[in-house]
Amino acid sequence: MSAPNTIVGLGARTDHIATVPNLDFARLQLSSEEASVLSLVGRVERIDQVLSRSTLGEARTIAVLLALRAKGAIVPARVVQKNQPAPAVDAALAEEVDLEPERKKEIIDLERALDGLDHFAVLGLRPGAPAAEVKQAYYNASRRYHPDRYFGKNLGSFRARMERIFRRLTDAHNILTQQDKRDAYLKAHPALATASVAAATPAPAPVPVMDPTQELMPFAPTPRPARLSSPLQASAPSTPPPVQDAESEARRAERQARLARHPYMARNVRLSELVARGKAAIARGDWERAYQDFHQVQTLDPKNREVTTLLTEARRRHDEQRGAIELARGRELEQHGDIAGALAAYRLAYSLDGQNPEAAFRAARLGLQQGQDVGEVRSLAQRAVDLQGGRIEHHLLLGRVLADAGSKKLAKRVFEDAAKLDPDNAEAKAALKKLRWTF
Repeated sequence: MSAPNTIVGLGARTDHIATVPNLDFARLQLSSEEASVLSLVGRVERIDQVLSRSTLGEARTIAVLLALRAKGAIVPARVVQKNQPAPAVDAALAEEVDLEPERKKEIIDLERALDGLDHFAVLGLRPGAPAAEVKQAYYNASRRYHPDRYFGKNLGSFRARMERIFRRLTDAHNILTQQDKRDAYLKAHPALATASVAAATPAPAPVPVMDPTQELMPFAPTPRPARLSSPLQASAPSTPPPVQDAESEARRAERQARLARHPYMARNVRLSELVARGKAAIARGDWERAYQDFHQVQTLDPKNREVTTLLTEARRRHDEQRGAIELARGRELEQHGDIAGALAAYRLAYSLDGQNPEAAFRAARLGLQQGQDVGEVRSLAQRAVDLQGGRIEHHLLLGRVLADAGSKKLAKRVFEDAAKLDPDNAEAKAALKKLRWTF
């Protein structure tokens, strides 16, 4: 069991939490409660201070803080007094997320270096690299830094970091692969433009060393004809030298090789691989893998209707799996006495899978115990009844919620339904007896 002064998922009440810098509020889509609690955190604040200043009540504020933590809006923080030396360990590296320490350091180092890198350097390319290399480098980097690679993982503040890196990678790719944008970018950065020209200029063909007394010719000298026998023969085109034929063949081979590396052909191959891998993941029940693969396909090919359907189904089934995991976690937390943590888990389970009556019922039951918003508790209790009306526990809970809210006529009807399910239920009979003469 957690210590009384410790909040699972946040830390000790005397610990500090901080707002992640450069938050994208549009992406987070914060509720009014989350925005209110986040404003109390400010740049950095102690957890107990946030709880004492919040008007939502301690239990509700803890649930909101856990939601903000899950969204990557806040992280644990270490506050160092001014007269103390700064800690040797980067605070971001101490954040508990589902990433290896080396991977965390790699992401932090790259994000901090972004502002000082040009578009070529961001992609790990030499200045002036051609568009084909840019596309390949972007593809390789996308596999490493796309946030959806870690779908379902706890990334904390690292999700926002990876999203910033991926946006910068995408900007670099879009500019360096579109000729007009690339030209404008190079014009604004003369040093890169010079390197680009040098990289694009092919090396000159070697010039044969010739005797100064010989006639200057572009290729190996060919024997002169002894004599033209007629004007017709003089006007006929001469046969191209063999070297010219070899050069043409080399050019044709180079064009064929370039066509094989064409980004559209590579893109089609990649799309086929992702679709096949996603379908294989569905076959074995790996919905997280399927969602990641189909999401990549939809990003590359938004008009693919088959993948859109598969992506919707994969996400639904994946959310069902995650919902079941959160429901089990909530039960375990409740058994250990962590009611606030259990309530947050039940609420998350229901938000992931709105067709789960057990998640709705348990979230409503603990919400009623913790004095949560009566409208939300009533909605959850009603949803549990609608999804699984054959369980008397659901009717009894909804009846209690309605009675506490002053809706006694509705409460009476719900307890009557409960009595139909179990005529001998003591709570239903007692509630009906108490409500019988109140109208």
